Amino acid sequence: MKIAGIIAEYNPFHNGHLHHLAETRRLTGADAVVAVMSGDFVQRGVPAVCDKYIRTEAALRCGVDLVLELPVFGATASAEDFASAGIRALNSLGCVDVVSYGAEDAPLSAENATVASDDSSAETAACSDSAILRAARFLVSEPADFKELLLRYVREGNSYAKARSLALTEYDPEAAELLTKPNNILAVEYEKAILRGGYPLKTCAIQRSDRGYHDTEPAPVCSASAIRQAVTENDAVPGCSVPEASRELFEGLRRDTMITADDLCDMLCAELSSHTADTLSAVYDVPGDLANRILENTELPFTWTSLAESAKCKAFTRSRIDRALCHALLHITAQDAELFKKGDALPYLRVLGVRKDSGDLLSSLCKTSKTPLLLRLFDDTKVLSENAKHLLSLDLRASALYSQILYRKTGTVRNDGRRRLLTV
Repeated sequence: MKIAGIIAEYNPFHNGHLHHLAETRRLTGADAVVAVMSGDFVQRGVPAVCDKYIRTEAALRCGVDLVLELPVFGATASAEDFASAGIRALNSLGCVDVVSYGAEDAPLSAENATVASDDSSAETAACSDSAILRAARFLVSEPADFKELLLRYVREGNSYAKARSLALTEYDPEAAELLTKPNNILAVEYEKAILRGGYPLKTCAIQRSDRGYHDTEPAPVCSASAIRQAVTENDAVPGCSVPEASRELFEGLRRDTMITADDLCDMLCAELSSHTADTLSAVYDVPGDLANRILENTELPFTWTSLAESAKCKAFTRSRIDRALCHALLHITAQDAELFKKGDALPYLRVLGVRKDSGDLLSSLCKTSKTPLLLRLFDDTKVLSENAKHLLSLDLRASALYSQILYRKTGTVRNDGRRRLLTV
């Protein structure tokens, strides 16, 4: 059986994701597709707009065979750590052949550069030509003079992403331009993670078919951000933008039921009130100068949005600050993050859902996976190490906070710890 892996958020699942699935199967010849999906919190450092089980069911209805939850430590991390966690997850399953990702600038020769045939020299040549791979190879090696240039731009007050782009422009302008687009950035990070880990995973780049992540106009094929914006402005998911098979799942997603970061504001305020600059700087991805900046802006009443906007600056982007606030709220320390990053395999993976006709796939994964797969949470955790149990407890805390907001906004009662495996 040939298995393709996808790393996703599906926040929410839309027609562009459906296109990606179809192209993945067509170009790779995969018999099954496994998705590693962010759970209750996503990479921008904010809560997902709707419940992870709704997003899982949408993915299963539309053709994903099995959905695994990416632990919160990877799901809310920087692009580099998010990609690394997703690649480690897919590699540790022990039977994934190819990783498929979307990119704004997939190689023009993508169809020739796929993995439909394992030993094609033409495929290898086409892949090695791609700007995505070229950028990944360069950034994995990072010559000493590039590192010095990067550090210089950081010291000038630029964010790390901006400094890297400026430094890379002096070496490879095409690669630098590539890294101005969000899906290209993730594509490069996926390739970097595979190269650094020496993993035996092939890749397949799929050209994005929408108008881009930052486009805010709903259309038959548009970005998830455009759908979220449409819900905010028009109080409904644009029906033309989501697959028919999953449309009914998102009928309840409206302005007053959509989960946002501001829904967590009171919890965040209580959390930050207990911090000093020293304790806040122990939080994952919160250096001392950012800790000071955040606390300086909590002297007056605030919302999550107003605090993040007040604290952002040239050195710290809005998404970086959102992730910092998220990690503080969820009690994720730098030590926890390092614990999560240890080793090739993840400490655990929760199975959120599986298609009824893909039971053999799940049985196979349970035999080949180097990462413990959690199907019945409280039974399966007995095999976990003490460190893994500690990380899982933080993951469950994040789920509990989300469940409370979900109940307050929608009346949905969700006991995530005792939730049974979803089958479609």
